[in-house]
Amino acid sequence: MNLRLQRCSILAGISALSGTAWAESQEEELAKQLANPVAALISVPFQLNYDQNSGADGNGSRWILNVQPVVPFDLTDDWNLISRTILPIASIDSGLPGSESETGLGDTVQSLFLSPKNQVRAVGFGGLDPFFCCQRRQITA
Repeated sequence: MNLRLQRCSILAGISALSGTAWAESQEEELAKQLANPVAALISVPFQLNYDQNSGADGNGSRWILNVQPVVPFDLTDDWNLISRTILPIASIDSGLPGSESETGLGDTVQSLFLSPKNQVRAVGFGGLDPFFCCQRRQITA
């Protein structure tokens, strides 16, 4: 019975080590994909910027939240189309007496990357990058 317990313990130890090695290899692969700007990963990063002491009298402030989703699409077996949008959401307080704060959307930038699914070893990665900008303007009379 003691020999059977030893064998089970050895098998349990081997399987635990192989599971750990598999998890480490998965983490390494994910780290490589995260470092590659044109990897086929969906991500939705947020960037928050805060500025203070702005405006004519230095009492104003500004918050800008950039929502930046990155979404890959399979075009063929060899190519991906990667969409990256930057959507700024802004709140501005001028700090002037009698003026109200304003909140709204800023200029939206849409970038499209055409990228090979397999890395090109000579340059690391490659692709084409056209981008489009949708400007929001307020017309006053």
